[in-house]
This record gives sequence, C-alpha cells and structure tokens, in this order.
Amino acid sequence: MSGQLLVELNDLRIAEKELSQLLVRLQADEQEARALYARLNDWKGQSADYTREQIEAFFAGLSSRIQSIEQQKQTLIQYIEIMIQTDQER
Repeated sequence: MSGQLLVELNDLRIAEKELSQLLVRLQADEQEARALYARLNDWKGQSADYTREQIEAFFAGLSSRIQSIEQQKQTLIQYIEIMIQTDQER
C-alpha cells in the first residue's frame, strides 16, 4: 500500500462520536466556567477588570474552538455520507 491511505467507515464513525463527546464536555465546562465567572460581579478595581478581560478573551477563544470542532464534525459527517453513497454505488 505504498502512498495509499486506508480509512475504514467504522474509524470515521468513531471519530465522529469522539468529536461529539468532546463538544459535550467543552460545552459543559463552558457552562460551569460561566457560572463561576458570574460570581465575579462583586469584584471591584483594576485587578477585577483585568481578570474579567482575561476571562472574556478565554470565552471568545473557547467559543471559536467549539465552532471549529462543530464544523470539522459536519465535514466528517458529509465525508462519511459520501463514502456510504460511493460504497452503495459499487
């Protein structure tokens, strides 16, 4: 198999499942982090403002990462469907 890539449909389904599980964990962690962040409303001063900015930047990055993983998952699902369709046409 020089230079060829062998991908089994089952492996792709496992990858899709793992992406789904990762998304669930990330979203649960985000909810927990946002709940903790809400408790910072009582904080005052320059260090509180700095901490809020850092946490908001973290949330923005996390949101971007979640969207990227969701897009990758959708691309994987489309690829799986194409593989199934191609296999059925054989």
